[in-house]
Amino acid sequence: MSVVSGSAVVTALTMANAPWQAVVGTVCATLVVSLLLGLAKIVVSDESEHKRDLVLEYFRYRERRAKQRERRAEMRKRRRRQRDEGTNPQEQRDRAPGDDRRLP
Repeated sequence: MSVVSGSAVVTALTMANAPWQAVVGTVCATLVVSLLLGLAKIVVSDESEHKRDLVLEYFRYRERRAKQRERRAEMRKRRRRQRDEGTNPQEQRDRAPGDDRRLP
């Protein structure tokens, strides 16, 4: 399917007198997409008994990553609050760049 649509796009680009770089780029992109789709079809075929398990595992993985990102963001906020605790904006302006010491 992608090869057919890719060849239609290449024909349209050629007829529109597009630069050769655009035509070559389109051909390469079409080949890459076709190869990736073919590989996906081989790896996860319709007859696969484990197809559902693969999809569910993928969603679990994405969920785990999202939770890790949330935890990291919360830790960064907590560290910032602890670091900035007890300082006011004037003290922060008076600090030298890179000076992590608190002023008296």
